[in-house]
Amino acid sequence: MFRHVIIGAVAAFGLANAANATVEISTTARGVFSNVRVVGQSAFLVGPNAIVTGRTSPGYSLNNSVPSLAAIVGLGNQNLVTATLSLNSGAIATAASANGTTPANTTSGSASSEINNLAISLFTIGGAIPNVLSLTADQVQSVTTVTKAGLVTTNTGQSLFDNLALSINGSNVFSTGSNAQTAVNFVAYDQGGLKVTLNQQFASNFGDTRTLITNAIGISFSNYLLDGRSLSGTITVGQSLSEFIDSAGDPVPEPAGWAQMLAGFAMAGSAARRKRRRHRRA
Repeated sequence: MFRHVIIGAVAAFGLANAANATVEISTTARGVFSNVRVVGQSAFLVGPNAIVTGRTSPGYSLNNSVPSLAAIVGLGNQNLVTATLSLNSGAIATAASANGTTPANTTSGSASSEINNLAISLFTIGGAIPNVLSLTADQVQSVTTVTKAGLVTTNTGQSLFDNLALSINGSNVFSTGSNAQTAVNFVAYDQGGLKVTLNQQFASNFGDTRTLITNAIGISFSNYLLDGRSLSGTITVGQSLSEFIDSAGDPVPEPAGWAQMLAGFAMAGSAARRKRRRHRRA
């Protein structure tokens, strides 16, 4: 009897695991967003725009777009120098998709973000250098995918650039031709607290979740000194994200599962005590 009760308790635990096991794919894409500010002042947020996001199951195929972006961020007047951040583009198109009608056949997903006629500039009026930063491109795009084959899950990301040109303080520092690619986290410029990264990627493996974020362009200001002011914040262009969640391993049982286990062990202990009493009477 002791043996049968223990087997029953373990079976209940296994059923709780199976009920909690999930396999999901989530994909997200965004166009352009910025939180650049003068240190000590509130940020003027731009975007994110054309957000699209989905999660299985079932599978999905989603799209979003905006016809253009025109944003002006005033960065105040310091020492008679006015600074302005300008963010402009043509059409922005985003997409997110994944397959699978049930957790068992959820195996792939992708996200993409495409920005046309991009123009980002940081300029001053009254400063020694009027054109602090200028970044233009006919088109930029990022694509991030996730695939599951057997027990192996793979996240991949890439970015494409058409005729991108980056100038800092009036001097050209980097440019590409059409349909160009760069290495992951390629640093096009990094001086004085201003950093421009192309094909920027961040990977995270936490527990049962695998995540990859790809930004076609990432611009960061870290206490960047500009004519008496300090700038901080980031500009992100063309973000795509894929996430895979697989809790089919050994999830912690829910309270009902714990109750079944404890009841089984209590029954097992009771049976063992009765068996010892019969041996003593014999």
